[in-house]
Amino acid sequence: MLPASGPAALLARLAAPPRRTAPLVTPGRLATGAGLLAGLAALAAGGVAAGLQLERRLVTRRIYERHEVEEQRGEEEPPFFSLRAPGPDVLTPDGVVLHTEVDEVAGGAPDDLTVVLVHGYALSLDCWHFQRLHLRGRVRTVLYDQRSHGRSGRSDVARCRVPQLAEDLFQVLEEVAGPGPVVLVGHSMGGMTIMHLAQERPELFGDRVRGVALFSTAAGEMADYSPVRGLPGRVFSRAAPPLLAALNKAPELVERGRRAGSDLSHVVTRAMAFGSDVPVSYVEFMSDMLAQTSLEVVADFYPGFAELDEYAAFSVLSTVETAVVGGEDDLITPVTRTDAIVELLPDADTRRVADCGHMGILEHHAVFDQVIDQLVERVRRRFG
Repeated sequence: MLPASGPAALLARLAAPPRRTAPLVTPGRLATGAGLLAGLAALAAGGVAAGLQLERRLVTRRIYERHEVEEQRGEEEPPFFSLRAPGPDVLTPDGVVLHTEVDEVAGGAPDDLTVVLVHGYALSLDCWHFQRLHLRGRVRTVLYDQRSHGRSGRSDVARCRVPQLAEDLFQVLEEVAGPGPVVLVGHSMGGMTIMHLAQERPELFGDRVRGVALFSTAAGEMADYSPVRGLPGRVFSRAAPPLLAALNKAPELVERGRRAGSDLSHVVTRAMAFGSDVPVSYVEFMSDMLAQTSLEVVADFYPGFAELDEYAAFSVLSTVETAVVGGEDDLITPVTRTDAIVELLPDADTRRVADCGHMGILEHHAVFDQVIDQLVERVRRRFG
């Protein structure tokens, strides 16, 4: 769910609710097109000289950051992409197979509560690495890849819209989560998916769905937003689709550009996904995850974000326990969109996280983990 940074590159990344979710506004092939896009972005933003300077700075910084990564994460922690669990495939009515994974609690959970994690645009269930690690052994957790993302099957372009994603989530609840109560946690496009489910199936909320967390997301007004400074949102929205279409016709060129400009791509991904100087491994994790999403998929979903309007969901969501968190430096779904949600959920646990970009669930994972913990506790106290 992340775009590249810099005018030209950003235009091509588009992949987030507003343009990059989850990495909305993601780097070209989201990493596969990130090299070319990132290179273009760097050139557009500061010229060849500036690009080379960034590259030199990055290479130097990597030497030190790799040591920091070892100190911060420790060799005993599972590496990114390594957390796995079996889960049943879910076959949707239109023939798409959704990949699911279920982290059960050994010996049985203290209650039958299940947490369902819903990822964002151009990402996969792997983006929940830290939350999954935090919840393991404490509460039953269900994860799945949205259609056309991760290990799930490819969708027809006509169904690459939030309303269909909400129907997919409902099917996952019915076939995988089980009959017990659930807490839904959505990041970026995942939050939009949950909001639409509340609009379409309000009867689920209060009895079945007892808690909702919305992370780094928006309920609407994305057509007027641009992550590129100085470029109006309407212009950005009009320029993105044809640019993506052009990139789709030259996949080899995009891939060559990605390899040639890997360091600049790294800089762009860091700038667009994070609000602070995170370990290099986080940036590489994002780049690798984004690279798994093709430009075609990015292009399939992008137009739907301009139509986003989930404000009717809040009368339903207000009946359950809620939490809303946004990063103050989010370039994909700006914190002003978080503020708009907070106004409609006055009883929610709300956080504005400083020095936090769109991928706060990685960058400041301890904060987001704590929010989930407290939401689960409130649900247990309220509903027993």
